Amino acid sequence: MKKNNINNILIAMLCVSVFIIYLILPPRDKVAQIGYSFNNLKYYLGGQDNTEAYKFYRNNAVYLAKMNRCKDAIKEMDKSIASVPENVADHIIDGLYKDRAEIEIFQNDYRNALNDFLRASNLGINDYLKVAMLLKENGKYKTAVSYCNKIIDIDIKAYAGYACLADIYANLGKYEAAVAIFDLLIDRSAKGRYYADRAIYKQMLGDRDGYNSDMDKAKELSPVLDIGSSITYDVIHPKKLMLQLY
Repeated sequence: MKKNNINNILIAMLCVSVFIIYLILPPRDKVAQIGYSFNNLKYYLGGQDNTEAYKFYRNNAVYLAKMNRCKDAIKEMDKSIASVPENVADHIIDGLYKDRAEIEIFQNDYRNALNDFLRASNLGINDYLKVAMLLKENGKYKTAVSYCNKIIDIDIKAYAGYACLADIYANLGKYEAAVAIFDLLIDRSAKGRYYADRAIYKQMLGDRDGYNSDMDKAKELSPVLDIGSSITYDVIHPKKLMLQLY
């Protein structure tokens, strides 16, 4: 009896040790790893419906990207786009191009990400911001400005459009123009985020007093504001892939 108990304890300890090693070893995102395995099992046991193949490959790509296997993820996205049936609506194909672009951004492949976004015809404000920042990264400042303006054309009050313009002008060393853009935005609506952004550009100008004044105002208006965040930086430097599964 005692010998059996000891054996059971040793087996349990071995199982726990193996599980811990499994959790520690790459890839760290075990949920994605399990999801990837289940996705493949379900597809191959389900008879491989060719009309749904693009969804299967696309979901595989999402799992692989979350497992930091971005090159393999791109290959799956290529298969997904290639397997889209002819009768599928254009917005589905647009969505796949944008999904591939998101994975390319996640692996800092800005050139291909830009090309994929430009292939898609159905872009919104957040997409325009990404395109503008990708154009900036590729040194195409004039075209980048035009995409910032597209955001403002959609919504004249859109913070993203003004932040986009200010970022590009500051990148060109035109800090006065960046400050002036936030002057205009603050005149329309005084928000903590706007003061914090303007403070950064004033600091770039060497205006230390202006920086301190704007930061104090930002904290007064928005006490819990994340001063270190930046919409223009974060949009192409995501900490995690936010793509959802089909």
